Order: sequence, then C-alpha cells, then structure tokens
Amino acid sequence: MKSLANFLSFLAVLGAVASGAFYYLNVKESNTLAEDLQSTQAQLAQAQSQFSARAEELETLQTQLDQNERSLQEARSNITVTSARANQLKRENLRLTEELEMRIEKEETLQRSLADLKKEMAAQIANSVSLEEVETYTQTISGLEDEVLRLKETQKNQPAASLSSVYGNLKTAPSGLSGSVLTVGEGSSFVIANLGYTDGIRLDHLLTITRDGERIANIQVYEVKENLSIGRILPESLVTDPQPGDLVVGGN
Repeated sequence: MKSLANFLSFLAVLGAVASGAFYYLNVKESNTLAEDLQSTQAQLAQAQSQFSARAEELETLQTQLDQNERSLQEARSNITVTSARANQLKRENLRLTEELEMRIEKEETLQRSLADLKKEMAAQIANSVSLEEVETYTQTISGLEDEVLRLKETQKNQPAASLSSVYGNLKTAPSGLSGSVLTVGEGSSFVIANLGYTDGIRLDHLLTITRDGERIANIQVYEVKENLSIGRILPESLVTDPQPGDLVVGGN
C-alpha cells in the first residue's frame, strides 16, 4: 500500500514536471511567434516604404516623360518652321538670281548705248565744245568701251555673283551736291551726270535722280572724271526712265 502511494506520488511529480516543461515550451514558442510577428511587421513596413519610394520615383519618371514629350513636340514645330524658312530662302535666292540675270542683260546693252553716246557727244562737240573738251569726251568714250569689256569679262568669270556683292559697298555722296543728267544709256542702264571728282564725287557714291521734286531713280557711281561721272541705275529704285536735264543730287 505504501509502495502504491509512493508510485502515485512519483507520477504526480512527473506530471508536474511534464506540465512545467510543456508550459515552458509553450511560452518559448509564443515568444518566438511574437518575435516572428514583429519581424514580419517590420518587413511589411519596409516593403510599404519601398513601395511609396517606387511610387514617387514612378511619378517623377512620368513627369519627365511628359516634359520630354512636350520638348519633342516643340522640336517638331521648330523643324517645321525651319523647313518653311529654308524654302522661303530658296525662293528668295531664285528671285535674286533672276534679278541679277536681268541686270547682266542690261549691262550688255552698254555697248549699244555707247554708239548713241558717241553721236550725242559729236552733236554737243559741234555746237559748244572746245578742242580740250573734245579730247576729254573722246577719252571718256574710250574709257566706257574699256569698261564694257571689263564688265563682260567680270560677268563671265562671276556668273553667280549676289546682289549684296554688287550693291553692298555703296557710300553716301556729300550733301548739297546738285547737277543734271547729260546722257541716258539705252534701256536706262546708266546715266552720265555733270558732277565729277572736283565736286566731291567718288567711286560707289549713291546719287539720286529727281524730277519736279520727286525721286525717279538711284544710281551707283562706277566711273569718275574731273567734271562728270557715270553711274549705273539701280533697277529696284527705278520709278520711271531718266531723261537728260533731270536733277542729280547727293546726300540722300
């Protein structure tokens, strides 16, 4: 009987020990699960933070994409404008080339105009010109003939010269000059005026031809003598054909 009691006591102690062991294991497992839960929550919070960062980065990239799209549209618009401008410049270059060709044709009429000039000079010499003036006019005509040849050679060697290279070096003549047209070349290609070196006229001076107070043409001086000068009529300035006796002034 006593042995049975001891055995039951032993079983009771063993059960208590087992119960304690199970309790310890349950507490340990509970602590482990709590730690795992905290770790999982921390990872979740980190994942949410990374997601927010990725969302902000995605929004920034979308903004940059929108900006790039607008820049691309502006670039396309600029290309369209540039292409239109290039086409306009091509048309303008064609117009200037055609105008230059017309001018070349007018220059070629100089030789025919010289014949008329010789006749007119001969008539003036017969009426009122001294022997010294005859020699001056003869030299002038000879110079004109040389100028015609030089112009022809220049046009052959430089067929594509631009208008800016022809008119770009014009200079304003002194103010207060006043003379008159002596001769007008055929086709209004050039004029001879009674203003010369002694009056202050120099090469590439810009003079104005007027009639009744109105401008009718501008000329570029390309030959200067002591008391007369020869000037090309600038085609774009021609309002009406000059005539002998028209007023020639400077400083305009």
